[in-house]
Amino acid sequence: MLQEQIINEINHISSEKLSELYDLIHHFRLGLLYEQQELNTKKAYALRGLKIRYDEPFESVATL
Repeated sequence: MLQEQIINEINHISSEKLSELYDLIHHFRLGLLYEQQELNTKKAYALRGLKIRYDEPFESVATL
């Protein structure tokens, strides 16, 4: 399993460098969270940023 391989590699890193590795992993994870939030925002506002043209702006939107 990949997680076991990662943990095995971490076990071979000197203790002096573990804080740097932690910072790298932590910031990487935060970046992934930020990307996911951006995707969710884009899905929620799918029309955001699109140009809108009003052919008859004073007409009713709905017809009965």
